[in-house]
Amino acid sequence: MTGETFSESSAALPSEMLSADDVASFLTQHPDFFEDRKELLETLEIPHGGAGSISLVERQVNVLRERNIAMRSRLAELTHNAETSESILEASQRMILTLLQCQEVAHLGSTIETGLLDFFGVEYASHVWLTPASESLGDVVACATDRQNIIETLLRRQRAYCGVFRADEMSAMFPGCASEGSAAIAPLHLNGVLIGAIGVGSSDVNRYDNTVGTLFLENLAEVVMHLPCVEPIPTT
Repeated sequence: MTGETFSESSAALPSEMLSADDVASFLTQHPDFFEDRKELLETLEIPHGGAGSISLVERQVNVLRERNIAMRSRLAELTHNAETSESILEASQRMILTLLQCQEVAHLGSTIETGLLDFFGVEYASHVWLTPASESLGDVVACATDRQNIIETLLRRQRAYCGVFRADEMSAMFPGCASEGSAAIAPLHLNGVLIGAIGVGSSDVNRYDNTVGTLFLENLAEVVMHLPCVEPIPTT
């Protein structure tokens, strides 16, 4: 059997010509045969080894234990994700109900920020109106020009996204933050025009990395722009 694998030699011989000695000889020459074939260990019936040796039975137990740990870890992850999704759904429902009670667009910003802080437990929350909002909605106050310039640059892609923000970017979006951090932000559009933004942020630069989804924030932005209090000024 020198110079060929066990599978090659066994394939070349009828099963009746492959003796137990052949198998034993091969395994003696290839003690690591089961290293990459752990699935075989789950099907073998092998007696326990002698003193000082590590038997295949023990290997079987170790393989099954490793798979059990992996399955438990995966189950815990799925359970955590389900609980997180349920928590976000409940918070979203409360947020929407609160927004529907807002009667004046002038109070919308504070309602959004308070809701995000209270219902979602975020570190920073923000709602910002830009100059086009005061032109389209009337009864709103746009943020300062220097903040607008930075926010408009952040939203140049015209879509929600999350990632690491510099200190000046965090300060523009979240005036209470004076350091770098991470955030998720979404634009507010009215008739295709960028009129504002909403966002959640953290002083932890890893909190809102590019693996965090923005679907919730996008949905919230959509709800905000369809609230009864958000009515454009009629054009003449």
